[in-house]
Amino acid sequence: MKFRDAFQENYLTLSNFLSVSRVLLVPPFLYLGHGFSRQPENTNLLYGLLVIVFIAIITDFLDGFLARRWNQVTMVGQYLDPICDKIVTLAALTLLLIDFDFPMWIYAFYWSRELAGVWAGTFLYFKRDVQGKPNIWGKIGVFVVGLCTTWYLLNPLLKQHLSEGHWLTQPVISAYILALVLVLGIISYTRSYGKLVFKPDSK
Repeated sequence: MKFRDAFQENYLTLSNFLSVSRVLLVPPFLYLGHGFSRQPENTNLLYGLLVIVFIAIITDFLDGFLARRWNQVTMVGQYLDPICDKIVTLAALTLLLIDFDFPMWIYAFYWSRELAGVWAGTFLYFKRDVQGKPNIWGKIGVFVVGLCTTWYLLNPLLKQHLSEGHWLTQPVISAYILALVLVLGIISYTRSYGKLVFKPDSK
């Protein structure tokens, strides 16, 4: 199926709506997150943030699950879901970088991975006539970003109740886990599509 044919499908599905709904959560998330970084004693802001993170994680699971369960898998949805994931995860990491001391090098690595993935996917589609498919590491990465976000947001509260130096007050651990997942995802994607990019006759 060519991309121009995608909109001939019934793309107005609940699954695609759930994907888009995650993006609509970004503005209130950024607003509440910035406010919480200035007022960490305001637990109402924290609760609001955690609800948004929970909804984002649940909708990320449900959109794919329902699409398969109800036979609503569409080409639009296959592109829409990862794009929405990228917008949401990059917004979350940007907030963590600006207001919660997320490591700059991991943030830059994440951006580089996303840009490389977009280039590779576009190249495969238009130059090799192959639609690259997201691998499991991409979904694991989204989950780990959710873990990072939750841990960093909870850190001001954890520091109030745990001793200095306790491992639970070190959310950077989750950032390192994210970096590892990114590396594994790059290796997996390269093994799957590397030959098609650099050796087209291998197709």
